[in-house]
Amino acid sequence: MAFTIASGGAAGLRRRILRLPSGLTLVLWLLVLPLALVALGGWQERRGAATLDGYRQAREELPRTLAQLQRIEAENPSAFVTIEGSDGRRFPVSMAVARLRNAIGTLDEGVEVSAIRYPLSWGTMAGGLLAFLAGLGGLVAARIAARRARGSRDATVRSFDRLRRILPFTLAGVLVGLCVSGIAAALFEAASLWFWDHVSTASAKLFGLGVVLAALAAYSAVMAVIAMRRVFGLYTLEPLDVWAVAANREMAPGLWRFVEDLAARHEALVPDTILVGLAGGFFVTEAPVRLPEHEQVLSGRTLHLPAPYLPLIGETEFAAIIGHELSHFSGEDTVYSQRFAPIHAGLWRTLRALGRNTGAGSFVLHPALRLGFHALETFDHSVAQINRLRELEADRRSSMVSGRESIPLALLRTTVLDPVIEDTLDDAFSDPDGSPPDLVAEVVRRAEGGLPDPTGHLETCQPHPTDRHPPTILRITTLGVPLDERILARATRGPTAEDTLLPHRLFSDWTGLCHALTLAFLGEAWQTHRETRQELEAAAAAIPAEHTVLYENGKPMIWAMAVIASLFATFALCTTVFAPVFGLNQDPSKKTIIVVVTAAMAGAALLYAAWIRHRTKAPLMTLTPEGLVSARLREAIAWTDVAGMHVTASQRLALVLALHEEAPLPNRIGFSIYNKVDRRKRTVVLEALGIRGMKADEFQALVGRYLNAAYARRQLGDD
Repeated sequence: MAFTIASGGAAGLRRRILRLPSGLTLVLWLLVLPLALVALGGWQERRGAATLDGYRQAREELPRTLAQLQRIEAENPSAFVTIEGSDGRRFPVSMAVARLRNAIGTLDEGVEVSAIRYPLSWGTMAGGLLAFLAGLGGLVAARIAARRARGSRDATVRSFDRLRRILPFTLAGVLVGLCVSGIAAALFEAASLWFWDHVSTASAKLFGLGVVLAALAAYSAVMAVIAMRRVFGLYTLEPLDVWAVAANREMAPGLWRFVEDLAARHEALVPDTILVGLAGGFFVTEAPVRLPEHEQVLSGRTLHLPAPYLPLIGETEFAAIIGHELSHFSGEDTVYSQRFAPIHAGLWRTLRALGRNTGAGSFVLHPALRLGFHALETFDHSVAQINRLRELEADRRSSMVSGRESIPLALLRTTVLDPVIEDTLDDAFSDPDGSPPDLVAEVVRRAEGGLPDPTGHLETCQPHPTDRHPPTILRITTLGVPLDERILARATRGPTAEDTLLPHRLFSDWTGLCHALTLAFLGEAWQTHRETRQELEAAAAAIPAEHTVLYENGKPMIWAMAVIASLFATFALCTTVFAPVFGLNQDPSKKTIIVVVTAAMAGAALLYAAWIRHRTKAPLMTLTPEGLVSARLREAIAWTDVAGMHVTASQRLALVLALHEEAPLPNRIGFSIYNKVDRRKRTVVLEALGIRGMKADEFQALVGRYLNAAYARRQLGDD
């Protein structure tokens, strides 16, 4: 709908960034990053070992050194000594004794910290190595599975099934390895701060920050693992929703005899269910099928027939199409359809759900998700090749039974009928009240006006809800049938009596079935229109009838300026009152300069605060049902001229509006480095210190409601 497009256009306003090639990015995430962590762990191990050895050696040597100094102090209290590591400086022996005693007092603690810190380096290396091996293993497994899948359909099923079983472990290995390495590295560096100055407040704060970061990383890892376990636990195949009627033997006796005869001639299995619908194409499936109107789920082999085609294709074309579909119920194709579809569709759905439901673990899960999607994409090349061979083989088998020209003729015939059927159904869905009671008959009536040239549609692919067919031209040329004038003339023929009588021979009450399908289709259209209108009316009513006046929030800046002014004033006062303390009595001119400068700074801060207070008394912008009126722009911006918007909030709050190409651009009032009208990008940027009484997300939601309401009213007006 128009109003949803407007409110969701913010993505188009984001700046383009330089993207690395996907293969290089994958290598960086899965191989380079883990190896970098291994190298970091090795560096930490050397540092940790040196520190631990140093403290242990000092614990052995310093007591002996202290004893020597104490003897020197007893013999000559005024003696000077040079301590190792003091850059050659000499100390009184008493001071040297005190320093050594303090150092010895921290040795035990230093050894303990070093002993705890040292194993963390191995955690950094082990985690990085685990992530590297898991990532490498996942990449290799995906490549091997894809290569083995090229052998046959059965090999595709086996290879993909193995990949599906391996993939969760490799994803978990990447995730756990990176998290363990990151946590260990953060804790190691946090513990390193103790050796800087273990009695300072600053080092304690840095240590606490490192621990907090490690805790956040651990929390993110736990949440990611939980999400991975939960989502992979939902590995089930959702039924395929099909709006159709199940045609039983009593409803379609001729159809069932026709299909059973073709199945016998093709040595294929007979479908368990035959569905007839208005939309969609000819297809078969062994996945569960749900009829939404009755909430009925069908299992087994299902054949779907689109009713609008049946009175417009002859028996030869119909037999070729059904024979092609039934060929998928024979040989390896049946096993392939039964076992592969649930695995393939389920794993794609699992990874997508995992990417949406990670929450706090989204960042740490990113490399693992990249590996998962790469594995599927690598395998999909083999899947596409297998599907292509399946369709071409089904064409060949069907043409052997129905005739060499039957498949090309059926492909061309359905290709030229597609736009007529789609236009008829689209018109009926857009205006169900003005639709005829029999849409199939309406398709036949429109086809009498002529059909398009099929040569312009040879690169199209036949529709299918789960698979992708090869282009029509490839399927025809593979069969070796030339596209001569005779075949093209037969494909573009108008409806004949023989064609229109075919469905009456197949169904006991073809006209009644068409009326029932039309009524169900129009009922769905009416329901959709009602729900859409309710959504539009709700969006239009989501804004107040009166205008919404917004003011800039200057209070934080005013208070900040007041604090700054008070600090300068206090400094000026202290300079005057406590001049002797600062030694300014001897130089009156210096005192005067300091007082004048600080007083001027205080006055400037107060003047700026007063200016902000004055400016924020006037409205910043006014939101009306028709558009946005801004104090920074000469003209108002109509909501229906806005293609998208988003709000940013960093140091200042900014409303960014992208206007349609044909929309007029407003003019700014005065000069401002913050408020911009970019005529090349067709964007308007309105910035402020903030919105009084609102947070940034609340302000964005408010503007979004006005934007949606305007588009909703326009849509309602068009209806």
